[in-house]
Amino acid sequence: MNLVHCTWIPAALLMACAADAGSAGEVTVEAKLPVTFAQVSNVIEVDGGRIAFAGDRHFLMADLATGRMDTIGARADSVPQGAPASVYKFPGWVAHLAGDTVALVDFAAIRTTLWTERGQAVAALAIPPAGGPTPVLAYDHAGFGYKTDYRALLGSAEPGRAGVATDSIAVLRIQLATSRVDTVARLAAPEYGDARFGEQTQQVAKIFGPNDVFGVLPDGRVWVARARENRVDWRGPGGVWIRGEPRDYARLAVTDADRARVLERIREQGRGRGLPDGLRLEWPFAEHKPPFEAGMASAAGEVWLQRPRTPDVALYVYDVYGPDAAWKRAVRLPPEVTLAGFGGSGAIYGVGKEGERRTVVRLREQ
Repeated sequence: MNLVHCTWIPAALLMACAADAGSAGEVTVEAKLPVTFAQVSNVIEVDGGRIAFAGDRHFLMADLATGRMDTIGARADSVPQGAPASVYKFPGWVAHLAGDTVALVDFAAIRTTLWTERGQAVAALAIPPAGGPTPVLAYDHAGFGYKTDYRALLGSAEPGRAGVATDSIAVLRIQLATSRVDTVARLAAPEYGDARFGEQTQQVAKIFGPNDVFGVLPDGRVWVARARENRVDWRGPGGVWIRGEPRDYARLAVTDADRARVLERIREQGRGRGLPDGLRLEWPFAEHKPPFEAGMASAAGEVWLQRPRTPDVALYVYDVYGPDAAWKRAVRLPPEVTLAGFGGSGAIYGVGKEGERRTVVRLREQ
């Protein structure tokens, strides 16, 4: 069933319209970690039903049944080349590799370390600098890592400096044992506009513009969510693609409040880098929000795409697609909970917001 356009409906009713007239399924909180954090990463499940994640710049493992939480490894202010695998600076992502191997991605040191499910450091993973100095977040169980190559995107980190335009972004597959690199998918390039920093102008990606996202399953299947068409495509391990069908969706207009909120966030981040408060700052925005803002897949091959929402709506709704690329259902999470990962026996993990703090919850779909 296609969705109908419903941008004229008041915001309080918008999510119900977008979820096929209120047919979104519910999930309930099954367990909650009795500890809160300022920042929480994604969540993976390890042996014995425990979980692993990064919280407040520490690598953590916890048991939701007992509430016990252990800090794994040691945080340091700097991680020099050749530092032990047990040391990290800013862990920001976790991944499960084959067997009992867990990967911890350090955003500050731009390195990945390997650990056992019991929390023992094994080694730093040697990853070639393919695609530029950005971390690899996606891994399969066949010895490959996956990342997007953003080097050819228009613009640069320096205001006023021109870049090189590209019509697509490559998804690279890196064989970890040999460092061999190939391209397994291409994402659509962002929409661009002019950003102004005082008197300088730079081409940058539009905020709220449509951005494709991708992921990989343990068996090496790659999925790509296409934001312009609102569909999911699948690439099998042999390279054969399954193309999904586009779906209509409720288009949310980008409001003045959205623009003001984002610009204030940019200005706050810039203050830490010496951006003067009085500097003229303008940024390009899309007219409408995209059909999804983020995506994540379970090992069984269900892709969950997070719909955008208005600030006065506390519930996140996810569109769920199957491994056949077909839309299956809409799922509504509890208030102020976002998807953070999947586990065995239908377990779903989320990050729940409690005031300005966050915690990890285990959910169950009804």
